[in-house]
Amino acid sequence: MWFFSTGLMSTPNTPDIDWLPKIGVEEEYQLVDPQSGGLIPNCKEVMSAIRTEPDGEVQHELHLSQIEMASDTCETLADVRESLRNVRGILIAAARRTGAELVAAGTNPMPLPAESDVTPKDRYEQMADRYQQIARELFIFGCHVHVSMPDRGLGIDVMNRSLRWLPLLQAISANSPYWDGKDTGYMSYRRELWTQWPMAGPPPYFQSVGDYQQCIDDLLRCGAVKDESFLYWDIRLPTRIPTIEFRCADVMTSLEETVGFAGLVRGIVTQSISDIRAGTTARPIRTSVLRYAMWQAARFGVGGQLVDPETCDALPVADLVERLRRHVRPALQRSGDAAVVDQFLDGVVRDGCGASKQRHDTPQLTDVVTELIARTEDGTHRQVHA
Repeated sequence: MWFFSTGLMSTPNTPDIDWLPKIGVEEEYQLVDPQSGGLIPNCKEVMSAIRTEPDGEVQHELHLSQIEMASDTCETLADVRESLRNVRGILIAAARRTGAELVAAGTNPMPLPAESDVTPKDRYEQMADRYQQIARELFIFGCHVHVSMPDRGLGIDVMNRSLRWLPLLQAISANSPYWDGKDTGYMSYRRELWTQWPMAGPPPYFQSVGDYQQCIDDLLRCGAVKDESFLYWDIRLPTRIPTIEFRCADVMTSLEETVGFAGLVRGIVTQSISDIRAGTTARPIRTSVLRYAMWQAARFGVGGQLVDPETCDALPVADLVERLRRHVRPALQRSGDAAVVDQFLDGVVRDGCGASKQRHDTPQLTDVVTELIARTEDGTHRQVHA
């Protein structure tokens, strides 16, 4: 998490937003064998095979069969698109030099690796030692979106207001129907695996900055976390960089879907700030309702009804999408992101989420992986893989 590090914040002085928050995207990718489709632990080799400086940073993750990118700090969605295209293209080329392929999907469809491949770094080894089998089997791949945030007090209020939209964000990004060689029946089985982690899932609703800090202090005191960086909530406020981070999404195979999703997240944040400054109130979200709505989103994706956790309405996905679209429309029009976000949302409502497309590809899981490889590369062709 290295963007937004220096001189990147400007705070609005008017009641409405007269600034455009900067944005950054992290994606976690699978490294797979092109013949078997299974995960292979060669992250070190892929990183050594990179020959072109990427527009962003690349690093290890929990497992050696994972590789993570973080985009540069971006002003526009066009910047996000170029950064993703550049880094995906460079990593695809590097992976192929090692005999591997790059895949963007929330889980790998094939049977799990026979051996654990935890990355030999202190943080990851400590996690594996503490969480044992949960960590050893946590072969999951997410997409995180950072939006610049002027201060933590404002960030708490934005986080509270954004809880309402977490189930829909989960549903439209769902891209992990398979696990360990089987169809799980879920659209995002990644989420079900991830919520085994003690500090994962939606954050609580906080009454104030003091309430938030007391929660952190209590978690530190009881030993739940070593430090605040071990909080893995679906929305969190990183300690080292002035952003609000949305972590609920499966990594999406389509580059364009990631761009649209990032624009939608920024729209939620900027509209929340605008509403706060205008004095608009928002109902607190009940944790029990939110957790159920998140499970339902992971189970059915965009293929059924979803719950609006603020009103407790169960709605067709298209109706909840329209409810969100109306809510963020002013922010998207100010940022110029409306067309890109509309195209993304219209596509998901019409064609389904990534999990739907995986199931429609073929009953043979190796062919599913082959199709994922092609879709991951789609849109990177303008990148020179030299």
